[in-house]
Amino acid sequence: MKALLESFFVDDPDFIQTFKNSSAAKTMHHGYVGGLLEHSLNVTKLCYAYCRLYPTLKRDLLVPAAMLHDIGKTRELSPFPRNDYTDEGQLLGHIVIGCMMIDEKIKGIDGFPVVLKEELEHCILAHHGKLEFGSPKVPALMEAAALNFADNTDAHLEMFKEILAGSNLDAWAGYQSKVESNVRRTDLE
Repeated sequence: MKALLESFFVDDPDFIQTFKNSSAAKTMHHGYVGGLLEHSLNVTKLCYAYCRLYPTLKRDLLVPAAMLHDIGKTRELSPFPRNDYTDEGQLLGHIVIGCMMIDEKIKGIDGFPVVLKEELEHCILAHHGKLEFGSPKVPALMEAAALNFADNTDAHLEMFKEILAGSNLDAWAGYQSKVESNVRRTDLE
């Protein structure tokens, strides 16, 4: 797995530059330069914490899956200032693109275990948790479920943070469709 991670985050300067400058979404969460890096780091930290709390989780699968779960967004969304869906992004989506990117890199790594490749790709394919949320698969592995929870946690808490950043300190922010609730700050005193 180390060789795979290095193939993206050490040995591929073009990918590194694009990853550092990409957003995690067009509008929903982390929709700014560096948002993808921030989101990926937060999800990775959450998954690492999950591994400490739940030793049954295979850390050598879950943590790399967290690092790689949204790499397809580097090709799904165009660079800033446009930050809009590319044709590839519209047709395939970041989940499928990410699996394709992983598959391409693994082909260059002699002896990469087939089962590990399948488990990693399953985590990527299932990280949105449900078919109706864009995942081609629902989590069948504990690690895929944990990745889904971490991804969802970071995305939703960032949405709250972004909503509250634009609201008055002493008022409700009103109904927010992103989180499907009327939102109010807790730091009113």
